[in-house]
Amino acid sequence: MKQSGKTAFPLRLLCLDIDGTLLDTAHQLPPENRAAVQFAADKGVTVCLLSARPPQAIAPIAQALGVPGPVASFGGALIQDGESRIFDRRLPIDAAQLVIRLARQQGVSLSLYRDTGWFVEREDRWSEGEGTITGLHPTLMPLEHALADGAPHKLLCMGDAVHIDRFYQALQKKTLSAELLRSKDEYLEIMPQHADKAQALLTMCCHLGIPSTQAMAIGDHDIDCALLRAAGVGVAMGNGSDAARKAADWIAPDNDHAGVAAAVYHWIREGEI
Repeated sequence: MKQSGKTAFPLRLLCLDIDGTLLDTAHQLPPENRAAVQFAADKGVTVCLLSARPPQAIAPIAQALGVPGPVASFGGALIQDGESRIFDRRLPIDAAQLVIRLARQQGVSLSLYRDTGWFVEREDRWSEGEGTITGLHPTLMPLEHALADGAPHKLLCMGDAVHIDRFYQALQKKTLSAELLRSKDEYLEIMPQHADKAQALLTMCCHLGIPSTQAMAIGDHDIDCALLRAAGVGVAMGNGSDAARKAADWIAPDNDHAGVAAAVYHWIREGEI
């Protein structure tokens, strides 16, 4: 676990990862988590959903929570508060082109995301699985054609863990103006530089006019490590990766046992005291 810095109570911002954190392993929202998030909002805490998902895959979860608040999608590359776009950063076209070429060579399943568009060259078991999780359907087209309409917010590489490990190592050897982040063992997210979840938290703090010490973040995987370190209180889920657990101040129960609710009630009430 990380060395805890000074936390300024009361907490005023709650940044929540979605998959593996807010949702259980069946990708459902536990009622205990919904009640806890509403409790935090009633105490004046701003709730920000912060996920690698595209915005249209976050919207149903935000609606189910019943708590209005900003949304950071694509791992922080796009942040919206209502109709206002607070932050918008894209991958360089040349970096995207390089990843597309290498993914074809290595047979990696590759998705391109921009705003509400999801593009793949062909359907496979990985894109079908992602569609089942998010409730979305991709547009089929050559990814170079998708790039012609604008730079993407992110690329998602999917495959067996060993295959993704090999692809990750190949990309590390390239000069690539992008961040390489693992959101789970089978997923590699290609994100714009300086647009990760930690930057999203800091952007939200600036937007709200509060210090980062008054922010709490909850996550479960390597992609959340910088976020947990940036927050005044960083919470890793009991099902979290080793890296996430080491980056955290506190370990919650796993996502099948309402770990988000346990963390919220522990830290928000602690802050009031």
